[in-house]
Amino acid sequence: MPTKKKPTKLSEISLLGHTIKIIYCDSMQDWGRCDIDKKEITLSTRCLKDAKDYSSTLIHEVTHMVFEMSGIAYMKKNDEEAYVRCVESLLIPWIFENKDILYY
Repeated sequence: MPTKKKPTKLSEISLLGHTIKIIYCDSMQDWGRCDIDKKEITLSTRCLKDAKDYSSTLIHEVTHMVFEMSGIAYMKKNDEEAYVRCVESLLIPWIFENKDILYY
C-alpha cells in the first residue's frame, strides 16, 4: 500500500492582496477555522498527516476567508458554511483533477 504524501507546511498565503498567516493547533476539535480580523487561518495538526486532507481543509478555510473578505458572510440571511460546502464540492475536485495546469 502506498504511503500518504506529507503536505508542505505553509506559514502564510497571499489572498486577494492580503497576507494570511497559517497557524497550526494540536488541540482543535475542528479541522480548521479562519479569523478575518486577524487575517489568520488556523488548521488542526491532524491535517499534516495527509496532503489531500491538508489541501482540502486549507481550500475550505480559504473559501470562508474569501466570503468574509467579499462581504458575502455578512449578508442578512446567511448560511456561510452551506455556501462554502457547495463551492468546495465543485472546486476541490477540479483542483485535484487539474493540478498539472496550476502553478504553485
